[in-house]
Amino acid sequence: MSLIEHAIISSQASAKHHDPSLANKPAPKVAIITCMDPRMNGLLERLDIKPADADLIRNVGTVVTDDVVRSLMFSIHVLGVKEIMIVGHTGCGMELFTDETFEDHLHKHTGVLAVSPAKFHFYTDVNEATRKQMLKLRSHPWVPSEITIRGFVLDLATGELREVVAQAEATVK
Repeated sequence: MSLIEHAIISSQASAKHHDPSLANKPAPKVAIITCMDPRMNGLLERLDIKPADADLIRNVGTVVTDDVVRSLMFSIHVLGVKEIMIVGHTGCGMELFTDETFEDHLHKHTGVLAVSPAKFHFYTDVNEATRKQMLKLRSHPWVPSEITIRGFVLDLATGELREVVAQAEATVK
């Protein structure tokens, strides 16, 4: 049996115990942007956040793309989210390539040059990548200044969640 068939059967069985309050309007308190890596699947449980309290927005590499901004605008301006948490992680696959080498990889495997997306957002430093996404959001004109934006990196080897400061400490000369 395929995993999809298994999911369908399980869904039918769990419908018997469905909570009808899920049909009510959502009221999340935080939006969390994180990676689609399956090792991040238990993030809400790890952070002790109830699913109803969080809008979870996931993509490869924890990137603030146009679509992430689109989702955040709804979370903030319609649902009332007041905090944004960006959670990258160590050992991300986005550290394996550069945009150019990944396009070469795709070309080799498909025989077609990359058409879309225009950029894949590979990086070499998860802390700097997280900082960049925080600053990208903070500078967006549709994100109200009172919205809290904080970034973190989850170390998958230790389980430690480390905060990333928004800007590197400036040195005065």
